[in-house]
Amino acid sequence: MRLKDLTRWNTRVSLVYAIGIWTMLGTYAFFQMKRKQEKGMIGSNSMISAEATLEKENQMTDEPKKKTKKNVVETNVVVKEGFIPFSTRIYNYGTSFFDSSSDNSTEK
Repeated sequence: MRLKDLTRWNTRVSLVYAIGIWTMLGTYAFFQMKRKQEKGMIGSNSMISAEATLEKENQMTDEPKKKTKKNVVETNVVVKEGFIPFSTRIYNYGTSFFDSSSDNSTEK
């Protein structure tokens, strides 16, 4: 590949990469704005004056606090005798290729 071809290829790949990154960032920004609009944080319908906001805060503090239901997650762990975790199995399998003293060569 000649130097001229290499620079063309590099320019094209850089352009594709830049378009992909800007598309990803733009999509992220779009969905963030859309989510805020759905919550009522942005938009013409959510324009609230400072006085109305203060009144709402005062009303909220005057009302008794409601207890919310808490989410509880229970985890049961079952331990089996002689169980070898998958991470240990993978590690042993990988090291068996690089181990100079294998178990088969020491057995007689």
